[in-house]
Amino acid sequence: MGSALMGLAAGIITGGSTMLGALPILKKETKAWNPWRSLNLDFAIGMMLAAAAFNLIGPAYNSTSGALGVSLALLLGIVSIYGLSHFIHSFSPTQYSLHRRAWLFVTAMMLHNLPEGLASGAALSADTLSQANGWTVVGAIVFQNFPEGLATAAAFLSIGLSRRAAFFGAAMTGVMEIVGGAAGGIFASMTNASLPYILAFAGGAMISVTLEEIFAKLKETNMRYLYQKEFVLGAMSVVVMNWIIQ
Repeated sequence: MGSALMGLAAGIITGGSTMLGALPILKKETKAWNPWRSLNLDFAIGMMLAAAAFNLIGPAYNSTSGALGVSLALLLGIVSIYGLSHFIHSFSPTQYSLHRRAWLFVTAMMLHNLPEGLASGAALSADTLSQANGWTVVGAIVFQNFPEGLATAAAFLSIGLSRRAAFFGAAMTGVMEIVGGAAGGIFASMTNASLPYILAFAGGAMISVTLEEIFAKLKETNMRYLYQKEFVLGAMSVVVMNWIIQ
C-alpha cells in the first residue's frame, strides 16, 4: 500500500475512533453515563507524549544529519499549533449566538485534532519506521480519542445543541483527523529527503496538543502529575511496545 493510502488509513482509524467515542451521546441517558470511564485519560496522555518522542521525533533525528533543520521543523510544529489554537480561543463564545458558538467550538476542536491526524498519517506511511512502530502512534491516539469524542459531544450538548447536532459536531472533528492523516501520507510520499522534517513537524504538533493537557494537569496537582502512575504507565507502555516489536 502506498504512503498516501497508509496515511489515509491512519486518519480513518483515528478519526473513526473519535466518532465512535461520541456515539453514546445519542442515547438518552444521564449526563454521568460514560461507557469510556475505564479508559484513563492520563494513561492516554502518557502514551501520546512517548509516541511523539520515540516514534516521530526520534526517527526524524536518526534518519538525517540535518539536525538543525529537524529542530526547526519540530519548533514550527509546536509554534504553529499553539498560535492557531490561541487565535481560535481568543474569540469569546459569549459574544456569539448559539449557532455561531457551536461553529466556533467545532473549529477549535477540529484544530485540536488536525495534528493528531497528521502525526498518525506521517508515522504509518514513513519509510524510516516499521509499520508496527507507526501503529504504536495510531494506537495511542485511538486510545485517547474514545473518551475525548464523548467529551467533545457532551460539550456541544452543554451549550444547548440537540443530541444529534452534538454527535455531528464531534464527528466533524473526527473528519479533520482523516484530512490530517491523508495530508501526512501525501507529504511523506513526496520525497524521502523531506520525511525527517515531516515527522518532526508532526511530532511537534502532537506534543503541542499533549502539553496543553499536561500543563493544565500540572496546575491542578502542583507538579505532582508527572509522577502519577497512570501517566507514567502510559509512557512506559509505548517503550515496551516498541521494544517488543523491534
